[in-house]
Amino acid sequence: MPAPYPTVKPLALVLCAACLGPWSAAGAQSQPSQRYRINGQLAPQVQPNPVAGQLQQRLRQLKTELYSRARPTTLQQAIEAALLNNPGLAEAYAQIQGSQWNLIAVRRQWYPTLGASSNNLPQQSFNTTSGSGPQTTNTTTYENATSTGASVTANWTFFNPSRGPAINAASESLRQQQLLFDVTARDLVLSVQQTYFRLQELKQLISSYDEILANTERQVQVIEAKFNTGLANISDVEQIRTQQYGTLSTLIDTTNQLLNTAAQLAETMALPPRSLAMPADQLQVVGSWSESLPATIEQALRLREEIQSSLAAASSASWSATRLFNTYWPTFSLGASGSVASANSTAGYPAYTSVNRNSLNWNGGVGVGFNWQLFDGGINAASAKASQAASQFNLQRAARQRLQVTREVEGAYSAYLTSQLGVQSSSAQVQSARQAVLAAEERFSVGFTDMATVVQALNLAIQAANAYSSALRTYNTAVAGLYRYSARWPEGSEPLLDQRTRALRQQ
Repeated sequence: MPAPYPTVKPLALVLCAACLGPWSAAGAQSQPSQRYRINGQLAPQVQPNPVAGQLQQRLRQLKTELYSRARPTTLQQAIEAALLNNPGLAEAYAQIQGSQWNLIAVRRQWYPTLGASSNNLPQQSFNTTSGSGPQTTNTTTYENATSTGASVTANWTFFNPSRGPAINAASESLRQQQLLFDVTARDLVLSVQQTYFRLQELKQLISSYDEILANTERQVQVIEAKFNTGLANISDVEQIRTQQYGTLSTLIDTTNQLLNTAAQLAETMALPPRSLAMPADQLQVVGSWSESLPATIEQALRLREEIQSSLAAASSASWSATRLFNTYWPTFSLGASGSVASANSTAGYPAYTSVNRNSLNWNGGVGVGFNWQLFDGGINAASAKASQAASQFNLQRAARQRLQVTREVEGAYSAYLTSQLGVQSSSAQVQSARQAVLAAEERFSVGFTDMATVVQALNLAIQAANAYSSALRTYNTAVAGLYRYSARWPEGSEPLLDQRTRALRQQ
């Protein structure tokens, strides 16, 4: 496999001084006597346009600021940081914990219930009686009473036909969340890989564009010198200048894409604010795939968590429907209760000795309870039908996901095969573009061709750089996609996920 485009200096197209002769920019500036005349008067001259230099200076400052914030990272380091720090995994794991507690709550319906209550009620009363007759008497009596009681009740529903299906529904819901957690982790790894390869591609393109731009600037200086000595026309000057600004605009746009993509990778890695992630190595062919297409599809259909999670959701909805239908069956329970009450009262006359009375009462009982809801208006039956429809929905979704999985594997496998050819083809394209630019420039320097040919050759060189970088990125992305779509973990990623899961479980 050929080396990445920048490392082989694809467009080191510096024309030697012997080739340029007196038409170099330095020669033109040092020999002002070579200016030609028209009808005895000095011909018009062109001056270098400072805009291109100013734009490049500002672009260099932007690059310097960008790389000062960048954190160099390898692909393995990027995957490790994402798996250990990305909050998306913690969010997905919280769904698992919620389902776990929901299952625990449903299982605890088997436990008996226990209740207790107590009271302490003080009472005070006065009673006044009046007599009639020749001698009227008024008599007042009082009574202070305190009543204290406590009761305990216990109940155990030992037969409830809806309880078992409820537990099964909660178990399937938990399994669905666990599968979706794996889906989130796999998507996270693939996102890191795709973003990392894209960053490598952009870095390589910027390096190639820098070389093409440097070569174009030399051609601008040459053609300006030729024009000032009467050996070129203004059309040649403006064509190469247009090419210069076009290459510069492409470089600016690519730098902007690099900045945004570096910020995207930093977000996935959960880096601190204002940090950027930048690949520490160059774009090159990474990995391979040894499985055949039928074996890859078979493995994907068997292991893909998306399909399994839809089936788990369908099973959970089916069990929920069974639970609702079973609510029409009777339930049996065992109940027990006990209570104790104590009463203490004091009664008498205010001026005389009082009388105290105390009492203590115990009560208790055990029995079997029976409850049967014969008719609820069909509410639970309708809800059960809704759950059955949800089960059918998830079953059909699983069927659709099987088709989608097959398409994803087919696409990634096709990209893997064709990108191998694309890398070879674009590598040869790069070599041809180099030779074309060299030939066009040398032919132009001796007057055998025009500037349009040189500009066309430079544009073809840009296209070749794009094609080669894109082919390498497509190949690497296809290999990463085959791992993802066949439900296989890239080397070293599964232990990192287990480490993150243990950390989340302990929080």
